Amino acid sequence: MERAEEIFERITKQGMEAINGFIEDRKSEELFLDFKRSQNHGASRKLEENDRKNLAKAISGFGNSEGGVIVWGVDCSTDSDGADVAKALYPIKNPKKFASLLQGVISGCTIPPHSGVKIEAIEMSKNEGFVITLIPKSNSAPHQSVISKQYHIRAGSDFVPTPHDVLAGMFGKRPQPHVFHNFLIAKAKLQGDRLDISIGLMVYNEGPGIATDVFAICNRNSLPGHNCEMLIDIPDKKVWTGQYNNLFGQISLISEIGFRLPPGVATQPLILTFRLKPPFEGKLNISIKVGCGESRRYDDEINTNATLIEQIYQRCLDKNDNSDKTELISEILKKPEQC
Repeated sequence: MERAEEIFERITKQGMEAINGFIEDRKSEELFLDFKRSQNHGASRKLEENDRKNLAKAISGFGNSEGGVIVWGVDCSTDSDGADVAKALYPIKNPKKFASLLQGVISGCTIPPHSGVKIEAIEMSKNEGFVITLIPKSNSAPHQSVISKQYHIRAGSDFVPTPHDVLAGMFGKRPQPHVFHNFLIAKAKLQGDRLDISIGLMVYNEGPGIATDVFAICNRNSLPGHNCEMLIDIPDKKVWTGQYNNLFGQISLISEIGFRLPPGVATQPLILTFRLKPPFEGKLNISIKVGCGESRRYDDEINTNATLIEQIYQRCLDKNDNSDKTELISEILKKPEQC
């Protein structure tokens, strides 16, 4: 998950707790976070020109950079050390309406339009609240602001016009792949008093370019008990080559020369099978890295505590429990801070 998406998800999940925290902590604007007051607190029937200008600049700047989040309804001013920090709340009147107004102008803010922008309203009371805008890094960059007629990038806590050499590079480069991963969960199987859970690692190319030198690295850091095992299967050994160290529980795979992953296509380098058998005394911790030769690396973890492993095991062992266990087993894929 990109940093901007993590911030957006955390704010929308925590709601007012996150908003109030910005003020209490004097949170500063940074590369992925921007605070904005609405020109008239969102009370107009249509979006004010200044709000539209700020949105267009942010879509251009965040979209042309690594993405970011705007929090509407927070005043930001310079602190004693020169940093721009959140100082006061200026809630948006009817945040759902303001979110709708923002949504309605997104396509006309930049050339080309940014199709990945997301907007969520956070209600403080019936008529007031805040609006959060996620602007991810764009695969269609560079984006020009329709209002300022400029291309922007995010530099520190500001949106600045894109330097000529940077812009030239953005126009001149070949379409780049954007490789990331997700997981597929197979149905759990009981083998006597042992529970087998298989999780497939999928690598997906979302970018407009073709991906080569695709890689996947998996490290077994810890298992939940001394009776537990992790098995690794490579579904297509003609595509993947690499090394496996059983002692340290590490496998590193890279696609063979000549393998090309087109845009919009996924591949499955490996399947992890966890053989779970009591007693469960520790964490299941697996670290994963994926990427390709032309795009950034993504790091992730499967980090699940013994309590949850025990719960999943007992539910699957209960023959009278005929419910679908897929959603329960998916809890294994929670992020470390959620465990």
